[in-house]
Amino acid sequence: MKHLALFALALSALQAQNIRVVKFSESDPFRMGEVTSRRIIHPGIGAKKTTLNLSVSQNGAEFAQHVHDYSDDTILVLNGEVNLRQGDSLHLFKTGEVAFVPTGQIHGTITAGTGDTTMISFQNPPDLILYTGARDSKKAGNAPPKGIITPGAVKYVRFDKKNGEFTNAALGSNRATGSRHLLKKGQRFSTEVKPAGEQILFVWRGAITVNDGTKSYTAGERDTVFIQGEAKLKVTASALSEIIQVQAP
Repeated sequence: MKHLALFALALSALQAQNIRVVKFSESDPFRMGEVTSRRIIHPGIGAKKTTLNLSVSQNGAEFAQHVHDYSDDTILVLNGEVNLRQGDSLHLFKTGEVAFVPTGQIHGTITAGTGDTTMISFQNPPDLILYTGARDSKKAGNAPPKGIITPGAVKYVRFDKKNGEFTNAALGSNRATGSRHLLKKGQRFSTEVKPAGEQILFVWRGAITVNDGTKSYTAGERDTVFIQGEAKLKVTASALSEIIQVQAP
């Protein structure tokens, strides 16, 4: 019995290590062009399959054009409006819309509108170079981005009309699935993470409790629950909540 108890404690400790709540206050700043973003989930905390960044910018501010050599980029406008720039081409997308940018496509953003614009993005897998400033084509001494601009390659969809997946393999997103959950207080959903997978639960509004069967984790507004490795979870809203979920198997 003693050995079983020790095994249970060890298992509980192992599960606790692969689930963590990342407070927004723990995020690190990085700058691209005229926009300062916050890296929330990134390789510096052990992420291998996904990232999560958040930026708040004002009218006219440009997130410099760049290319991800081996990563897909998914950009959500949580509040405000922004133009996705590809060379001289601009495409306006607004609150509740997402742009899926495949690997190799040149892209950047120019903030539009009159108030603040809040965006999150996730790259799959992580682009280590992005955070160094080497991809900042507006930075003195840096070369223009080397990539392609393929008409129609960037996909635009609405996520605010979904209560479930908004990007997946059907859209071309083969490395990760993005979902939105709008939950009333007390509502819940279940989710699983594969042994080699990673998952993000970003709380845009409200608060949630995540339970893995042995322990509960609480995340408030702009907090993120980051899970690595096998887990079966129940996610319950503590208030009216909007959650962005990223699953990278």
